[in-house]
Amino acid sequence: MLKFGITLLNLMISFAKLFPRLTLHRERRASRVVAAVFGLAAVAAAVPGASFAQGLSATEAAGRTSSQIRVPQVPFDATADRVPASASQAAAARIEDDKPVAYDDQLDLHPADDDFAGRRALLDRQRAWIDYRFEEAKYECASKFFVNYCIDNARDEQREALRALRSQRLVLEDQERKARAEERDARLAEKRAQTQAEAPQRAAERAKNVQDYQTKQAEYQQRVTERTGQAPQRAANAEQYNAKQAEQQQKLDDAKATAAQKAAEREENVRKYNLKQQEAIERQKKSDERRKESQSGSTPAQKALQGQ
Repeated sequence: MLKFGITLLNLMISFAKLFPRLTLHRERRASRVVAAVFGLAAVAAAVPGASFAQGLSATEAAGRTSSQIRVPQVPFDATADRVPASASQAAAARIEDDKPVAYDDQLDLHPADDDFAGRRALLDRQRAWIDYRFEEAKYECASKFFVNYCIDNARDEQREALRALRSQRLVLEDQERKARAEERDARLAEKRAQTQAEAPQRAAERAKNVQDYQTKQAEYQQRVTERTGQAPQRAANAEQYNAKQAEQQQKLDDAKATAAQKAAEREENVRKYNLKQQEAIERQKKSDERRKESQSGSTPAQKALQGQ
């Protein structure tokens, strides 16, 4: 059964009432239309499983394409006041085994004016609703007589809705750009105000640095001048120091020479003393020998007396 109680028999009767009013040329065209209708009915009878699986009659399924026979899958919980995060996710869900897209149950449906992310998400959800309503309208149009005309009307409605949505998105983007520009200007103004507030302190620091530099330069010049003025005195002091060093060195050399001379004299004295000691030992030895000879009577004089 088609919608509005139109059956295949009623449709054929309507064509039969229409044919006698046509000319011969139109009768030929009408016969081709009738043949096409019977052909569609035969095709529907050949694929009953696909049509009945969707709850459609063979005649309803005969005038539909595969995409029209397919029931639009709601990409979200239709009973809740929620829509998917983006239309692209909803479309992907319809393509991939009609899996519903999980929606954000915590999403604020009435975001603040400065909540641009929330407003953008809400526009994406509205886009998902528009796409779903168009797919649903296409499905409903397949059961009508003027299918293409119905689909064109549904597409026009979709374009109008998308145009309005696009206007809202442009307004949102413009407001977001203005908000970012205002934030940037506010940051720059704050930075300029901070710079102006710190200007006296920086000026004082620069003046202090300049003064410190000039003071150090003056001290350096003073030291240079003092060194330049004290050059003769330093030269005299250096000459006096050198003279003292030479005198000290001369004394040191004299002391070394005296020490060497005294060491030589001591060595000579030791040698002479040792020689005297040796001579004394020799004399003592000779004296002891003479005394022994005198005691034993074996002196040369005694020997002479004994010989007489």
